[in-house]
Parts: sequence; structure tokens; C-alpha cells
Amino acid sequence: MFIEQRHRWFLWWPVGMAMGILVYFQLSYEPSLLLSLVIPGSLLALFLGKTLFPSRLFFPSHPYAYFCLYAVFSIGCGFGVAKIRTFYVATPLLTKTLKDVRLLGTLREIEHSPTHPNNRRLILTDVSYPDLYSSEPLPTKVRLNAAVHKVTAQPGDRIECYATLLSLSAPVTLQGYDFQRHAYFLGIGAVGSLKPPCFIVNKASQTYLYQWRYQLTEHIRHHLPGHAGEIAAALITGDRSGISPNIRQNFIDAGIAHILAISGLHVSLVAGILFFLIRRGLALIPPLAERFVIKKTAAFLAILATAFYLAISGFGFPAQRAFMMITLVMVGILIDREPLSMRSLALSATVILCLYPESLLSISFQLSFTAVMALIAVYEEGVQPFKTWINKTPEKRGYRRLVAYGAGVVMTTVVATLATTPLIIYTFNRFTLQAVLGNLIAIPLISFWIMPMAVLSLLFLPLGHSSLLFFMWGRGIDILIQAASWIAHLPGAAILVPTPSPVFLILTVSGTLWLCLWQGRLRWWGIAPLALSLPLLFYENHPDIYVAGDGSVMAYRHQGSLYVTSEKRGKYYVNLWQRELGGIPVKPWPSDSVTLFNTIFLISRFGEDTDSILKNHSSVPSQSWIFSHQYLGKACTLQNNCFDKKILKLKNSYFVYGKGRPPKIIGINDPFGKRPWRLLK
Repeated sequence: MFIEQRHRWFLWWPVGMAMGILVYFQLSYEPSLLLSLVIPGSLLALFLGKTLFPSRLFFPSHPYAYFCLYAVFSIGCGFGVAKIRTFYVATPLLTKTLKDVRLLGTLREIEHSPTHPNNRRLILTDVSYPDLYSSEPLPTKVRLNAAVHKVTAQPGDRIECYATLLSLSAPVTLQGYDFQRHAYFLGIGAVGSLKPPCFIVNKASQTYLYQWRYQLTEHIRHHLPGHAGEIAAALITGDRSGISPNIRQNFIDAGIAHILAISGLHVSLVAGILFFLIRRGLALIPPLAERFVIKKTAAFLAILATAFYLAISGFGFPAQRAFMMITLVMVGILIDREPLSMRSLALSATVILCLYPESLLSISFQLSFTAVMALIAVYEEGVQPFKTWINKTPEKRGYRRLVAYGAGVVMTTVVATLATTPLIIYTFNRFTLQAVLGNLIAIPLISFWIMPMAVLSLLFLPLGHSSLLFFMWGRGIDILIQAASWIAHLPGAAILVPTPSPVFLILTVSGTLWLCLWQGRLRWWGIAPLALSLPLLFYENHPDIYVAGDGSVMAYRHQGSLYVTSEKRGKYYVNLWQRELGGIPVKPWPSDSVTLFNTIFLISRFGEDTDSILKNHSSVPSQSWIFSHQYLGKACTLQNNCFDKKILKLKNSYFVYGKGRPPKIIGINDPFGKRPWRLLK
């Protein structure tokens, strides 16, 4: 069975690359560039030796040995491209706070704030510091928050301003979002806030892609004010910053959050709509229709138009994958061939992982490729019975097509939901039982109303006669918002779960890949890791004590509740901790000090017993630990197993696992180690 499916071995190449990339990012140290290229370089030489000198001395002849070398080669290539990408990016990071520093930079992007409508988020590139000298390299790309009335420039303008810059914040949880790593690969070395005055030094002298994108976003918001305009901007330019948290949450609970992110659905609809309009338009011109193959002309122009849509949408990873696959489909039309869908997906994944290996850690990349892979696997096996049933009785073909479309939407939703649910549970700590209903309403609405009206509205926008089209576009989005709100409030729409073990994710992803990439009886072996992963979903392995790195808040778990020192201070920390624990209730801290596991003392504020705790602890420091988000004075030192606010600001967050004896204490930087994107204090 294994050898008979040699034609499917190529599909495992991006999987091997992904494994190598994961190994690289999980290391606690930075490997040497030369050593990172040894394995892929050696195996490449071996493959070349096989080609130039076909002898058993250079290459094993057994297929199993060949596949093993093929897998090791792909893993080594993934590890190598990740190291090369890190070496190439080399983002300089800010290591200390800079107050009221003068900046000179090019405004690249302007984003809205979903929580503060009057604020904007600015991305500055090519940043210089005229009044500042530093022996360390300073960030050349920064992200600043600013009030809307302070933003008078447009993308592409060279501006001069004053700002307070902060270093990148460390992760808040051990399995959560890593902003430092994400910003490093975006080239962002610092964040901060803009302060007046701000001057435009030079206006953009040439057409600027980001300026086009920004102006188009503002045009859409002008014609469609309110929530409809924000979702319309997300569908066209990929700017989701203005969507309110409530609406975003409704879409998540309704199982249609994928609609807000430009992906294969949007790109394929735009390509299909433009292909149809161009082909039908050329058919109305007899001289062109008689002399040229208008189907191929429409396919070529659809590729160009879809490339423009990819550019103005911000080059998201799901959109890149979709564009590559759509391009292969259109090329198939041009050369009169049917492209292999699963191979085109593997090729798309390989290209993206080679260019942006860090994209593997993006949830949008994971959800997009997993859903499409599962759908293609089902499509390979199940589309022919639908075609046979539709064409069985010609006089009932229209009715059968309608039924097949409804069944196709249900099947697509169920398959995509089952494939992506483990990723959603692990990342967002929730899943929904209403995804089928949500997509039954949303997919036809997007396909036959919203996206066609979007394309027509933008095509007629330069002519100045698109008011009716924008109105129809907005009405479709309003209906979608109302449907999402209704579905989100149905029973089972939002089921909260604690973050499962990473082993759960490894087993579910492995089983899904095995089921989708193999064919025949061999594929059913993938059920075994999926079955083994189910008990791990209920395996509880979370910290018992949480201490924020800035000393703003502490928390501990007890009898199904999370007790926090303050629900206002450190709210961001508390929300993430609560979400990681599956949304357990948050309760106020019971007393000045709390003793856990007989060796851990948590001091929230000075009380009568604080001095006695410190005095007793100083005599036996190796047998107990003290944590406090207050300043405890000279009696508290790191060597004394005492962590107060001063030490926390130096060392960042701490987590305590109390099941072991003695309790296990982990700092946020301990598992991550010294990496180029990690700011170790």
C-alpha cells in the first residue's frame, strides 16, 4: 500500500518542512547558520550524486529507505530556511524605554483601533533618531498609537514626530501568543505612543501601494458608515482593525469568523466573478469572440485582477495560498489541463514556508491549509457520485443541482469544522456547535450577494455611479451581521474549554494529515492518533499560581475559581489566564497573604503577618518561596527565593505548578531560552 502511493510522497514534503521549522522555533538556543545547513546540504549532494552517478554506493535502492531520506531532507530544509529567514530579518529590538524621543520615518500603514474608535495605529519604517546616539542598533520600524486628530499624514509620507517607545512585551502565558516573535519577523522593533507635535517632512512623491490600500479603505468606510463599512473593508483590503469586539465575537460564536479574514473563499469568488464578467463581456463583441479564445483571455485577465486583489488585501498567508491555487487553475485553463488540487496545495504550502517559515506559527495559516486539505481529500473521493446523480435524469438536472449545492455546503461546513476544531480549541479555548447553521446562511449570502455587489461597487466607483450598488452591498452585510448575532445567542454557540496539552494538538494534526494525504486503506490508520488524542482533551495541566511580569496582579486557582489580587489592574493578564483555564469564575483575593502547598507564600499587601513571613523565610530560604506584586524592600532578593515587584520587572512572569513535591516554578523566559527575538532581562 505504501509503495503503491509513491505519487503521493510529494504531498509530505511541506509536512517535513513544517516539522523542521517547528524544531527550530522550539529550541532554547540559537543554532549556528553553518550547522543548520549541514543536513540539507549533505542530502542535496546525495540526491545529486544519485542523478549524476546512478549507483547503490550513492543512494539506497529500497523505497522505504528512499522515503526516509526524503523525509529527513525535507525536515532539514525546513530547519534551514527558518534559520536563514531569522538571519536575514535580523530586526534590531529596543531594550529600554525611550521617552519623548524625536523620530523621522515613513508612514507605511494606518489602522483603526477596535476598542478606541478615536485612536489609530501607525506603522513607521526607515526610522531614524536625529537627537539620539546609541552604541546599540535602534529599531528601524516601530508601531505607534495616536489620537485620530493627530494623524494628518497618509501612507507614503515622510513624517517627523515625538514618541515614547517601549520594548516588546513578553508572552503572558506559557502556551499563548508570542508578540515578541511575531513583531520580530514583521520587522517591528518597538511599540509606543505618538506625542505632538507631528510634521509632514515630505509628501509621497509616487504612487504607493499602502496609500492605495488606505484610500480605498477610507472610500469604503465613507460610502458604508458603521459596522457594515468595517466588515466591507475587511473583505476588500483586509483591514479588520475597525470591527467591534462584539461583532467579531458573534462571528466566532456563529462559526463564520473565517469570513472576516480574506482567504480561499474570497479570492476564488473574486476570480470567478471577474472571469465570468470578462468572458461574458468579450462574448458580446463578435470580432473578438470569433478571432480569439475568449475563455483563455478571461483566465489570463482574471489572474492579473486577482493579483491586484491580493496586493490591496495585505498579502495575508491564506490569501497567498488561495492566489497560488487559483493561478494554477487558470493556468490549467490556458494550457487545457486540469490541475491536481492536492499537489497544488502542497506546492503553495512549500512556497509560503520557504519565503515565510514563521507563518507556520500563525493560526490563519494553520486553519486555512487544514480546512482546504480536508476539503480536497473529501472532494477527491466524493465529487463523482454527486456528478453522476445530477446527470442521471436530464429533465431534473436543475432541481438536483440545487439539492447538490445545499448538500455541498453542509458537507463543506462539517468537514472544515471537524478538521479545524482541534486548532480552534487549542488557540481560542472555545468551539461552536452552530457552525453548520451559520455557514448555511453565510456562504450563499457571501457568494451570491455580498461579494458580487462588492466587485460591482468597486468597478463602478471611478465612474461615480455606484451609490445603489454600495447600498445593496451594505444591506447584504447588515443581514449577515444580524444572522451572526442571532446564531451566536443560540444554545451551544460558544463552548469554553481549557487549553489542552500540546500532545493533543500533535496527535490530532498527525491523524488529520494521515487521513487526508494518503488514499485507500492506508489512510484509515490516521484514526488511531485521533482516538488517542481524545483523553488528552480532558487532561488538566495548568499552573496553580500566576504572577504577572509587571507586578500588576497575582492569581491562584482553588476549587474551580481563579482568585486575583485585582480585577482592574492587570486586566489583560487576568483575561488571558481565565481564557486559558476555560473561562472559570474570577473572585477577589481573600486576605493579605495566602499560603499554598506549605511552601509558597503570596503577599498581596502589607499586613500584620508580612514581617513574620519575611523573617521566617530569611532563615530557611531554600525551603519556601515568596511572591508579591508589592515592593518588599531589601529583605527580598532573587537569591533568597523571594520575588517582589522589583524582581518581577527584571525577570518577567512566573508560574507555579503545585502538584509536584517540591512545587515546580517556571519563569516565562525559561522554556524559550535566548533567541534573537527574545528580550532577556
